[in-house]
Amino acid sequence: NAMVDRELRVTLRSAYAGTRDVNVRLDLPQGLQADSSAHTLSLAGGGVPRTIVFRVRGTLPAGRHVITAVAESDEKKYETGYISIEYAHIRSQTIVRPATMAIEAVDAQLPHGVSVAYVQGVGDNSAPMLAELGIPVTVLDARGLAAADLSRFTTVVIGTRAYEADPLLASQNQRLFEWVSQGGTMVVQYGQREMAQPGMMPYPISLSWPAARVTDEASPITVLAPNDPLLNAPNRISDADWRGWVQDRALYMPSTIDSHYATVIATNDPGEPPNPGGILRAAVGRGSYIYTTLAFFRQLPAGVPGAARIFVNLLGPPITPPTSAGHAVSP
Repeated sequence: NAMVDRELRVTLRSAYAGTRDVNVRLDLPQGLQADSSAHTLSLAGGGVPRTIVFRVRGTLPAGRHVITAVAESDEKKYETGYISIEYAHIRSQTIVRPATMAIEAVDAQLPHGVSVAYVQGVGDNSAPMLAELGIPVTVLDARGLAAADLSRFTTVVIGTRAYEADPLLASQNQRLFEWVSQGGTMVVQYGQREMAQPGMMPYPISLSWPAARVTDEASPITVLAPNDPLLNAPNRISDADWRGWVQDRALYMPSTIDSHYATVIATNDPGEPPNPGGILRAAVGRGSYIYTTLAFFRQLPAGVPGAARIFVNLLGPPITPPTSAGHAVSP
């Protein structure tokens, strides 16, 4: 069961002209309790926002659960919210939607003693998701990474297209690779053509252009190395973990892969050849360098449980991979 202890904020606005008394409560799934069954407040009219904070605690079984905010005033019940979209070049829009929040309780074991430094990439909201899973995460930009004491961390994660977004990041690579060689784990999420430049990765890849990608999020996964620790520890990955993905399976997959990398899975869109570039791992000294083109940046914010379990496995301590599976791996 997943332990939950969160603050949940409910913002109310009234379109009425005058002030109204409003009673606000949460409809909670079984297993959760709020610190207060309801709040009563006097809500001014004219759209002036008021925010109420509930503390929600308890345990939930694995799966998706929904919390609904309910406001009652003058014996009427309100369970819808809205977001405003306002840009200078379009007419403002209001999107009305249910006042709900989903919680995905994930059955995941965390690597023992892991501590992550995370360099955010482009459109990358994965670091907060890792923190919600209970992983200690410190978010750094390239300058913060340059100043950081890397011995504080077991794992450095580079977000999607981070090298493209900040050219300063590449200047840290030799220091990072040295840190990996001393026993660290470095996980780099996909980039574009910049990843084929010398020094971007410890061993080279190349990309065709346009680069290979797998846009069918339900594309079959072929496991190339079923005994690989990345698919077995601390979470044993099964077919179920590849189901329910959203929008993409993998992006900017390499077309050639240096033989120092072990490959773990292969996947492809219908009618295209299998591509083994979803997860690559190379031994660098006593550490592990992992490059992944899987679309974790879409899956983690969407709460896809299988993707979370797989990503958590990538963060673990360095592993000595079996040399019989995938590409040959140097000691």
